[in-house]
Amino acid sequence: MSVTDLPPSRRTMVSPAPEPSPPGDDLAALYKLIQAGGFWRLAPDWVPRTYAEPTKELADRVRHGLRRLGG
Repeated sequence: MSVTDLPPSRRTMVSPAPEPSPPGDDLAALYKLIQAGGFWRLAPDWVPRTYAEPTKELADRVRHGLRRLGG
């Protein structure tokens, strides 16, 4: 089979994905937004802003809950 036997849509070469640009002003602006609390205005009010201190008891409760979900 030669290239000419392929339909036109299959003849084109796929170019590699462009390399990501190095962090710069966009990353710095995002960091400032998050530090200023701007991120939280995008999340619903029911999303907790503080979290429980990770303890062994909490890890056991999470493990137990996951096992119940897993069957």
